[in-house]
Amino acid sequence: MKYYKISLISLVLTMFMCTSYSVNNPIMEVDQVDQINQVVMIVVNRCDLKQLYTMTQIQHIMDNGYVGLMNTRVSGRNSEAKAYATIGWGTRAEASLETAIFHNVDEEIASIYKRRTGKEVPGVGIVNTNIHKLIELNRRGEFNSSPGALGEQLRLAGLNTAVIGNSDTDDRQDRVAGYLAMDSNGYIDMGDISSRSISEDISRPFGIKTDYEELLLTFDEVNNKASFIVIETGDMNRLEAYKGNLTPFAYQTHKEMILSEINSFIKVLVSKIDFNRTMLMLVVPYPSEEASEYGARLTPVVFYFGGSEGGLLTSDTTRREGVIGNIDIAPTVLNYLNVANARNMTGRNIALIDRDEAYEYISLLNKQIVNTSRQRYRVLYSFAVFEMLISILALLAIIFRKKLNRSLRDIISLLLLGTIIPPLAFLVIPIFGYKTATIIYFLLITITALIVITTYYLLNRNPIKIIVVSSGIILLALTLDILTGQHLIKQSIMGYDPIIGARYYGIGNEYAGILIGSSLVFSTALIEYNKRYIKLIPILYIALVMAIGLPIWGANVGATITATVSFLFASLRLYSKKVKLKSWVLIAAIVTFIVTVMALIDLFLLEKQSHLASAIQQIINGGPMVVIQILTRKVAMNIRVMGVTIWSRVLLIAIVILGILFYKPTGLFKRISNTYPKLAVGWSSILIAGGVGFLVNDSGVVTAAMSAIYLTTTILYLLINDIYIEVKD
Repeated sequence: MKYYKISLISLVLTMFMCTSYSVNNPIMEVDQVDQINQVVMIVVNRCDLKQLYTMTQIQHIMDNGYVGLMNTRVSGRNSEAKAYATIGWGTRAEASLETAIFHNVDEEIASIYKRRTGKEVPGVGIVNTNIHKLIELNRRGEFNSSPGALGEQLRLAGLNTAVIGNSDTDDRQDRVAGYLAMDSNGYIDMGDISSRSISEDISRPFGIKTDYEELLLTFDEVNNKASFIVIETGDMNRLEAYKGNLTPFAYQTHKEMILSEINSFIKVLVSKIDFNRTMLMLVVPYPSEEASEYGARLTPVVFYFGGSEGGLLTSDTTRREGVIGNIDIAPTVLNYLNVANARNMTGRNIALIDRDEAYEYISLLNKQIVNTSRQRYRVLYSFAVFEMLISILALLAIIFRKKLNRSLRDIISLLLLGTIIPPLAFLVIPIFGYKTATIIYFLLITITALIVITTYYLLNRNPIKIIVVSSGIILLALTLDILTGQHLIKQSIMGYDPIIGARYYGIGNEYAGILIGSSLVFSTALIEYNKRYIKLIPILYIALVMAIGLPIWGANVGATITATVSFLFASLRLYSKKVKLKSWVLIAAIVTFIVTVMALIDLFLLEKQSHLASAIQQIINGGPMVVIQILTRKVAMNIRVMGVTIWSRVLLIAIVILGILFYKPTGLFKRISNTYPKLAVGWSSILIAGGVGFLVNDSGVVTAAMSAIYLTTTILYLLINDIYIEVKD
């Protein structure tokens, strides 16, 4: 007992020291200076990284600036207008072309604005006459975004904003760039968003082109007056809108001409900027149609300070070198201009990392991310189908057990083990570098087969030993990767996708389900093998909860709750305690305590805060309504995921198989539970984990399905072996 207490205390202290140590990871912030700073944002929309780098001036800026890939996720369905709004407001936003009715202010526009809003507007500047519709649209949105958050903070600080240029066509006004700088009233202090910034040219898409000379003249007018200047180049937007009318050759010709003109424009513009106080941002809010169809939906962003230093962009939103969120731009602008962040902005300040050959790094990173994203669906779909088919095959073998011989037993046993090893294979495959689908399948089959066959025959077909080793190696590998920075999880097909942007670090719902399911099977099978190990199990469970939940490691609140509930349930059952209502109250209290402690650590001890701290800050700022919005969002996500993911079918098949085994063959399930009572505790705990995980995660069906794999597979595996012995005898 003394040894047990010492071990427990040592573990907690060691992990806490690791937490404290990991806080100190110095990265340069985008510097604040005592003088009045300026941010100039050039919008070159619908461009990819390679296209930007073909322009000599932008190539120079990228080679001597800080480069990153930006996630373009918005609220709900993707759209260009939402992408602009999300950048300008620092949280995922609702917007449309119809709510971006920006005009230069004149007497008529001022009258229309007053008629619609009841508010006066200054006699100069730019205003959105549909601001009331935009506000209402976001009031009904799921992210509680505040239209004009960036511009509003600048207005409150006494700083001016400006927008220059548009993306108008011959039959519609496209002025969504106004979303980037407007305040809460839809007002921008100065600039020119009118038709003066474009000129007629019958040879161009829609017969219109950007008048770059006019943009430069307007820039000269506002340069010494505005602290935040947005310049919309526009022509790439027009080209994408006109693409359906062009041959591939004509499209490429127009694109090269447009990029050449943008390059010349930026060369002149850079010469006019005072880099002693100005940060130049080159931003691509939304990917081209071609890039979107291919899956390359991360867009390039460049920060340039006029010098020769260069490197990568990162932020606490992603905690990944070279990747930022579109919600991070607005807080970074405010930080550079020495203005306080808006209360409801969810983005974080972008930081700079010095690095040579940043473009080459970003280019390779983009290829890896896109490749993994493109392969993810079909590879995981194949694995899910394989898992379901093998489970059904094993069930049929159990039902028609009289025909089961040793060869068939071995084949089915190996195949069943082949359904719990692939998560480990998916974890280590990134070590082999950039891969095609064929190579991924080859590595998956090879790694899985080697581990399964080696384990099966080295352990002499001993079912408990095989279960302990099979679940133990994935548990060990996952835990080590979590504690050392999640480098493999971040690149794994079973990890998370920066393009989707639901999660960038920690442990995702897929591997959370794997970790919880494998740990419950491993721990209870280990006790089944040798009861003396029972004293070590609480230590294991505490370590895993910390690994899953601490903000510097797993940073997964839903998985922390799931793990804590299932581990406490398993512990009570392993120590022969009945789980009554009082026990559930105790479990709920412990879960609340653990989440609270982790929240306090996140808020007050860590320099880099996680999703949990961000959610708490939103609740503090927005009140109880934010809690309702978060819960509503999670429920909606679960419903949406259930309808589209293959894992809902995996979960359904698992439930059906368990239901059949419970009744037929008669008494077989009860017998196997009595034969392996400790492992049966693990099975019931996985059922608890699946239920809790489904309720508290925004894609809980994935967590539940992943943990259920270890439930059904081990039950079927033991039944196959038990039946074979019975038939043989």
